[in-house]
Amino acid sequence: MESDQQRLRYLLKGFAHNAIAEEEIEEMLLLLRQDANNTALHALIGELRNEAGEAVPAVSVDWEKIWNAVQPAPRRIPWHRWRAVAAVAGMLGIALFLWLSRNKVPPQAVVKRVPVRQQQKEILPGGDRAVLTLADGSQIVLDSAANGKLASQGNTDIIKLANGQLAYKGTGGKANELLYNTMRTPRGGQYKLILPDGSKVWLNALSAIRYPASFTGNDRRVAIAGEVYFEVVKDPARPFKVSLLPGSGKEGMEVEVLGTHFNVNAYSDELLANTTLLEGSVKVNQAAGSIVIRPGQQAQVNQGGKINVTSNVDVAGVVAWKDGHFIFRDTDLKTIMHQLTRWYDVDVQYAGNIPERYFTADISKNKTLSGVLKILEQSNIHFEIQGRTITVRP
Repeated sequence: MESDQQRLRYLLKGFAHNAIAEEEIEEMLLLLRQDANNTALHALIGELRNEAGEAVPAVSVDWEKIWNAVQPAPRRIPWHRWRAVAAVAGMLGIALFLWLSRNKVPPQAVVKRVPVRQQQKEILPGGDRAVLTLADGSQIVLDSAANGKLASQGNTDIIKLANGQLAYKGTGGKANELLYNTMRTPRGGQYKLILPDGSKVWLNALSAIRYPASFTGNDRRVAIAGEVYFEVVKDPARPFKVSLLPGSGKEGMEVEVLGTHFNVNAYSDELLANTTLLEGSVKVNQAAGSIVIRPGQQAQVNQGGKINVTSNVDVAGVVAWKDGHFIFRDTDLKTIMHQLTRWYDVDVQYAGNIPERYFTADISKNKTLSGVLKILEQSNIHFEIQGRTITVRP
C-alpha cells in the first residue's frame, strides 16, 4: 500500500499536469494540510527543478490558512474552493515550467494558446457496443438486445446478463460439432464476455474475438484482433491459446496459457503486437521461436516475427482502458490520437509541422472529446474539431 507521502506526490504531479479529478483535488488538499513541513511539496519541486538544471527555491506555504478558508468541504468543489487550488497552482508552477522546457516550448506559449475549436455539439465517449455473429452468419446487435436468452448454439445458450455482459451456458450433453461465434466492437465500443469455460474477456474499441460456443478437445483456442484482456480459468489439462485473426500483419503469433491474467494489443495500425502479463505465466510463440514471460513483463512481436521482452512494465497503465481510464506515461501524441480515434469514433489529420510531444496523465474515458483535448493543449498543441474529424495544429 502506498504511503501518504507517495500518494501526495502522485496527486501533486497529476495536479501540475491538470490530470486529476475534483475528488482527488480534495484528497490532495487534505494531505497537504497534514504535511506540516511541506515535505512532499519540497521534494517534488526539488525533483523537477533538478531535472531542469535549476536551483531549488525555498517555499513556505500556510496550508492551515488555506484549508480554513475553504471549509466546509462539500461533495463538489464550489467557486470559493478554487482559492486553495490557486494556491497549490502557484507552488506547482515550476512543474509546468519543467514540462514545457523538456519539450522545448516557451512558457509564455501557454498563455497564448488557442482553445479547442469546435463548431458542433460535443462528441461523447464510447460505451458498451458490440455485434455478435453466430455460426450461421446471423447477427445480434448486443447493445440494443434485451437481457435474457438471445440464441442457442448446439448445446449452449447465449445469455445477455443484467449487467450487459454476454455469457455462455451449457444445457447438458456433448457438442456434436464446433460452432464458432465472433464478437466485434466498433469504434466507440467495448464489451465484456464470459466464454463457455468461464474465462472472462474484455474487448477494447475496434476489436474482435472468434471462439467456439463450446470448448472440446485438448485445448481452448480463440483468435482476436485489436486489443483484448483475458482472465483465464485454470485448466492444466486444456491449455488456453490465443492467435491473431487475419489482417493484423502479425498472424504467426500465438499466446499459450494455463490460467492467468494478460492483455494482448494487436491493432493492425500499430507496429507491434504486445502481450502484457499481470498474473501467472504465458508462452508467446512465433515461427522464429518461443519465449515465456513473467508478471510485469511485455512480449513485443514485430511484423517480421521478432520477439522482444520488456520488464517492469506499467501494467496498470496497459489495462487501464478496461477500467475506464486513459493512462499515459511519456506517451507520444500519435499513440494517444490512435486511442482517441478508436474510443470517440473520430478521424484525425495533421496540419503543419507538429513538434514532438510526450504526455503523462490519467484521464477518465467518460470525458467528452473536447475535455480530453483541452488537457493535451497545455503542451501548445492545438486542435480543431469539424464533424467527426480532429485537425492537429502546432
